[in-house]
Amino acid sequence: MDVQNHQKGEGIGLSLRVKTILERINQDECPHVPNPPGCKKRASVALVIRIKPPFPQLALYDQKQCSSKTNSFQESLDHFFSQDWVRQGDPEVLFIKRAARTGDRWTSHIAFPGGKRDPDDPKDRATSVRETKEETGLELDVDHCLYIGNLPERVVRTAWDMTPLLVLCPFVYLTTRHDLPPLALQPSEIHSVHWVPIRALLSPALRRNVHCDASDRFTRQRQPYIRLLIRAVAGQMLFGGVKLKPTESLYCSFLPGYIPEYDHSSFTDSVAKVLRSGSFRDHADADDQPLILWGLTLSVVADVLELIDFDGASKLWTWPTFTPWDMRMIIWLMTYRYRSRKLQELGTTTTTTGSGNSPADTVSGMDNIAYMTSTIPKARTSEAGVAALQLLEGYSSQLQRALIVAICLRMAIGTSLATFFIRKYRRSRL
Repeated sequence: MDVQNHQKGEGIGLSLRVKTILERINQDECPHVPNPPGCKKRASVALVIRIKPPFPQLALYDQKQCSSKTNSFQESLDHFFSQDWVRQGDPEVLFIKRAARTGDRWTSHIAFPGGKRDPDDPKDRATSVRETKEETGLELDVDHCLYIGNLPERVVRTAWDMTPLLVLCPFVYLTTRHDLPPLALQPSEIHSVHWVPIRALLSPALRRNVHCDASDRFTRQRQPYIRLLIRAVAGQMLFGGVKLKPTESLYCSFLPGYIPEYDHSSFTDSVAKVLRSGSFRDHADADDQPLILWGLTLSVVADVLELIDFDGASKLWTWPTFTPWDMRMIIWLMTYRYRSRKLQELGTTTTTTGSGNSPADTVSGMDNIAYMTSTIPKARTSEAGVAALQLLEGYSSQLQRALIVAICLRMAIGTSLATFFIRKYRRSRL
């Protein structure tokens, strides 16, 4: 079957839009964000894009025309996207799932390859190249990999006390061949890697609400009984996310527990494990859990997606809240004015998004981290992209106040009801 006779599908046309945004990212460099006082850590991640061909046997790598070593950026990009298999291919992004590690803030999260900057790294970009090779075996400084540019750098802070943790620097790369060398995953860091189509990231059918343990965000104490008490009172937190649909996955078989063993523990032992950990979900098989993109990595993805489809990207976010209906109602009421004001300040309204939702339901997203970004050039992206990352500045404090009010109201109502029934019971005994 000839590529020329290939029936057009959902991915066709998207490749040309990807070419346009890659040119924009290359032309408009985002400014450097210095470390805030008291924070010395910097980290870099690599957003790697490839084009999956409809017919791999006809997709040939033209080293002479596409090499990043011998041609200019524009020459390599133009020739690459002039090929039929690229124009009709499906753009994909590489994600990793981090290995489960006790005490790791991002354990088992979906992320990009990358890590903390070493003193020997000359630049932030060098960190992304080194860490990607160490974690996945994928080399980014070769002739079939084209460096595109950087995305907005952001200061990563804890959500509740806004303590700066590090400065995150995302970089974008394009592989100009689909038949990459086999990846080699680092067992201590990586659980698995996944190639996910960009059109899947934009699909409304794959959007999900992510339930997260609220106790991790309210206390640094690890006593299981305190965590269980907080969970009983506050429930779980809800965040916006996207379920990933990979076309190709690779799992690290050297991880402990890759081949599951039969669990001989009794019911009593299982209950004791839950009480020690303070969580019912810590012992679930990681391979049985869906791949959900959310939080910090989703905010980086949104920087790219909004350049492709602004309406689709702007609807990826939901304001963080809690599962109990009474808390959700109180939080919605107490944060409404703040959310509306922030949306107006950043120019993100239902008119600009074309959405039928109210301003309070348009853009957001947060996990246990708050984000503050560098200024994005006007020619680089829309104001909604800035909003998707900056709306959370101050929202966590508003959420805290609303949560305290909700808990106090719960206690007051509970105390009143308990007093009423106790008095009623005593009267009935007289």
